[in-house]
Amino acid sequence: MVSTENVPAIALAPVLARFDPTRRCATLVAGGYFESGVDEFSLNTFALAHRLGGAVRRLHRRNKVLYDVIHNDLGMVCGADACVLPAAAPPVDLSPLRAAARVDFTVTRERTLRNRATRLMKKWLKDPSVDKRFFREGDEIRYRSRSYDQVLAGVAKENHVVPRCPLIVNEYFTDYFARLRQFTFCEHRYVVDVNSFADRDKILKGAEIYLRRTNSPHETIIAVFVDAACRNMVELSLTRDDF
Repeated sequence: MVSTENVPAIALAPVLARFDPTRRCATLVAGGYFESGVDEFSLNTFALAHRLGGAVRRLHRRNKVLYDVIHNDLGMVCGADACVLPAAAPPVDLSPLRAAARVDFTVTRERTLRNRATRLMKKWLKDPSVDKRFFREGDEIRYRSRSYDQVLAGVAKENHVVPRCPLIVNEYFTDYFARLRQFTFCEHRYVVDVNSFADRDKILKGAEIYLRRTNSPHETIIAVFVDAACRNMVELSLTRDDF
C-alpha cells in the first residue's frame, strides 16, 4: 500500500476542523486524479483521500463517506481556463489505486462531465435569462465572478459549444453533491477535493459557479491543494456565504 506518512496527523487538522463532530454528515472525498495512467500523484493523493475519509468517519458514528477518482480521459492539457482536446484516451489499469487504499471507489470521467457542461451551456444559450451570471462576449461565454475579474466558461460558435475547465469542475461538484443527497438523515454535505497546486484557480472558479447556482446552506466544499508527494498541503473551505 502507498503510505501517507509524509503527511503528519497535524496537517489533517485544518480539514477536520471544518466538520462539526456533533452533527451527522455525508462526505465525498476525491483524490487520485490521473490522465493517461496512474502515477505518483494519483497514488499519493488517493491514499491521502482514504486517510481523510477515515478520519471523517471517526468523527461521528453515523457519518457517511464516499470516495471518487477523476479520470481525465479527455487527455486535455489545461491552463487556468482553456483546455486542448485530443482523441479519446485508452483504458487505464486501476489496480494500483485499488491496492493503494482498499476501499470502494467510483471513477468519474471528464468526458462525461464535458458533455454535461456542453448541454448546460446549450440550454443557457436558448434562454440566457435562466442565469444572468453568464453572459456573451463575442464567441465567449463568461461568468460574472465575485472572486475573479474574468472567468471564461466556454466558447460558442454557431451550434458548437466548447466548455472550459471551470464549467467542467462545476459539473463534478454538481454530481458529487447529488450523490450525497441520498443520505437524507445527514445534516450537512461536504466534498473534500484533493488537487494539485497548479489546478487551484480552475477548482476555485468551478466551486464558485456551483455554490452560487445551488445556493444551499447545507453544503461545503473543502479544496485541498498538495504537491505530488503530499508533503505540502493547503486547504480552503468554501460555502455559498463566501460569495
